[in-house]
Amino acid sequence: MSIIRILFKCLLSPRLYKIYDTGPIDKLYEPRNLERWGDQILTSFTLMWSFSLYAIPFVATFMYRRSYPLADQICSLTKVAAGAGVILFASLVARGYSRATNPVYIKFVQTLNKAKARYDSESKRQLLQYDFEFWAWPVDFDFPKEIRDRDLKKALHRMDRNESARRQGELLMALPCRLVSYVVAHTLAVKLMYPGCISILNYAMASTLLQGRLDLIKRGGTRSKLATVDGNYIDTMFVDQRNKSTHGNTLVVACEGNCGFYEIGILGTPLSKGYSVLGWNHPGFGGSTGLPYPSQEQNGIDCVMGFAIHCLGFLESQIILYGWSIGGYTATWAAMHYPSVSSVVLDATFDDVLPLAISRMPRPLERLVRTTVREHLNLNIAEQLVRYHGPVLLIRRTEDEMVCAVTESSENNSGTDNVDENNVTWNRGNHLLAKLLARRYPHVLQSTPEISLLRKFLSVASPHARRSILEQAGVNDEECIAMIKNYLTARGNVVTYPSDLGESCELSDRLKLTLFLATKYMKDQHSQHCTPLVKELFHPGWDPATLTK
Repeated sequence: MSIIRILFKCLLSPRLYKIYDTGPIDKLYEPRNLERWGDQILTSFTLMWSFSLYAIPFVATFMYRRSYPLADQICSLTKVAAGAGVILFASLVARGYSRATNPVYIKFVQTLNKAKARYDSESKRQLLQYDFEFWAWPVDFDFPKEIRDRDLKKALHRMDRNESARRQGELLMALPCRLVSYVVAHTLAVKLMYPGCISILNYAMASTLLQGRLDLIKRGGTRSKLATVDGNYIDTMFVDQRNKSTHGNTLVVACEGNCGFYEIGILGTPLSKGYSVLGWNHPGFGGSTGLPYPSQEQNGIDCVMGFAIHCLGFLESQIILYGWSIGGYTATWAAMHYPSVSSVVLDATFDDVLPLAISRMPRPLERLVRTTVREHLNLNIAEQLVRYHGPVLLIRRTEDEMVCAVTESSENNSGTDNVDENNVTWNRGNHLLAKLLARRYPHVLQSTPEISLLRKFLSVASPHARRSILEQAGVNDEECIAMIKNYLTARGNVVTYPSDLGESCELSDRLKLTLFLATKYMKDQHSQHCTPLVKELFHPGWDPATLTK
């Protein structure tokens, strides 16, 4: 192969990070000086380009105020662009030449080209000896065409239906607000809601993510690239523990938070209990492409579920959906569309993102925030969770500083101006539990006394205070279990929702069932939002169907 051809191939080839020659040993790839210099220049250009959209208004304002003639402005911009182009081209050539004369890099390029020409288990095994920029990774799973066409039709139908509903209720006076909300949602809002998609943050965390991937590979992890129906690519990591542990035949699909990556996220807890795990990065996070708008999030988790079922060989009933914080949105969306999954575990999450967004923005912007969220970033987790009828476990952080929201009505009810915004009373996980119980057991929570008692119970965090409320209500686990058993026996031991449980019960029994169900569906961890979940609290959740077995 001629040096010119090799140089051409190395000009735009991916950056190499690590080499795993004899297993996942910690061996960094050492670029030569010219390659290192070229990478630094190109990285600087990439970061500047990511900020260019936000810098244009300020640059335009500055040039306008200086009253430069238009011809002079165009000339100046042309000179800057030409100079940047020369530097960019020189950096590419220098980096390409350095790579083309490096035998270690040449061997990597040959392995990559071989995998792209014929991607099979052997070529992937050879490719897994390297860690490099994910955009160059061959696609491991592309959603089957028939599934893609089906989902696109559903999406178009849903869009048409939503658009029709909007037009019917749309007023002319609301158009300016809608226009502003669109601009805000597609510039600042999505990055505020999902800071993990900010380019400079991904760059700053690159070494940490690389080390996290290395740790997972040491535990048997396999990295894969998935193609979604909307053209994005999802970066995933699968650790297979089948036939290695008691829980290994169950797959935990982990959905990370708004600044979480599978490399350093929540996979550790289910891994420590012996589950097989599948982690994935949100669109725009790590190696995943796109941006985490709701539609792209939905397509991302849909593709991940398809990969788990069609490629990894897990049955839908062998999958636990595990969502942390804002990851509860994708976890519950998947539960709603894959109703046979084993269970849903939601840790430190919330019912609806709107109250959280309103509480963190100035009050004069409430209308804009409401329109932006509902039209473009509508993460209503409770609305999705109540459509799933399998086992659910909610985990609440008693010192959570992220998912607490004090609304105006809450302030009025508290009777004081000194409201602790991190108090467990304002945790939106309380609302998620209340909505779930109200949908599943409408005859248990049918009147004000039951709802008030549930709120009182959820407003305390200390075990002593909770036990006191349970004792005052006369809650006895065996008695409540007996009531549920009798109800199920009378209905052929079939669990359906909404349930008629409590329909013929006295108020005192409904109060007992309310608190009993709350203790079964929600567990507390006495920690803040980002503290790792202790493995003792991770389990599939309570299933009333097991009471009759």
